[in-house]
Amino acid sequence: MDDLYRQIFSRNLGFLTEAEQEKLSNATVGIMGLGSVGGLLTERLVRLGIGRLKLGETVPFEIGSLNSEFGSSMRTVGKNKAQILLEELKDINPNVRIDCTLVPLAEDGDAVSFARKCDIVINAMQLGSFKESIMLQRAARRNGAYYAMASAIGFGALAVVFEPAGLTLEEYNGFASNVPLDSDFSIPFDKLCPVLPSYLNESLKAQRARQAIALGEIPESSNSIGVGLAAILATHEVMNLLLRKREPVIAPNYTYVDLLDLKIMVGNIFA
Repeated sequence: MDDLYRQIFSRNLGFLTEAEQEKLSNATVGIMGLGSVGGLLTERLVRLGIGRLKLGETVPFEIGSLNSEFGSSMRTVGKNKAQILLEELKDINPNVRIDCTLVPLAEDGDAVSFARKCDIVINAMQLGSFKESIMLQRAARRNGAYYAMASAIGFGALAVVFEPAGLTLEEYNGFASNVPLDSDFSIPFDKLCPVLPSYLNESLKAQRARQAIALGEIPESSNSIGVGLAAILATHEVMNLLLRKREPVIAPNYTYVDLLDLKIMVGNIFA
């Protein structure tokens, strides 16, 4: 660790040791999707002291980004998210190493290239990106990396972590592990959102509406509270996987937290 790094992250010490901070500085985390959860996650990881990030995003900020996305402002609407976040993150830690991918995951090779040399790969893509998500997890497994996903659910959040040689994303969602990528990935909503908040709006209780969200046909509802919680939950999973402060919660288990329902739990997707 250089002197600037030590100064920036000196307040982490006490809860982290110098040796643990050193591990974080040498870690590489990939985040595919820099919208609400993914964008804020990058900021949390840089402030934690992660030394290298690989970022993937193809779309610009929109007016609708302003309610929850880190880096979004009237000044950045219309600009690519990855490029804006690169500037923002370098202002926090000038020495953080950041690689940006501005093209979509069109084939296996794209995912393999993105996951290469990552310790952990995080899927923060929008709902409906099933083919891309499976490609990304397969690439993470091939590279011996953990794969994780986190989503905001109302005023709560859910996180799932997959071991490199453990359950596949296909199996988690009820498919065979070698399912062809040109298959019809119609994933039930309860696989994406196994716990429903008690305060769910009536318009979201209809099965058709929930499935349309799952398929990415209509935007998923979000707010800054749930998004912030999902980003923090994902950051915590990264920290714990790298430092092993406790045994991680591994798929088919998931971690769910809801601030309004005052609920924190570990569930099993097959239960």
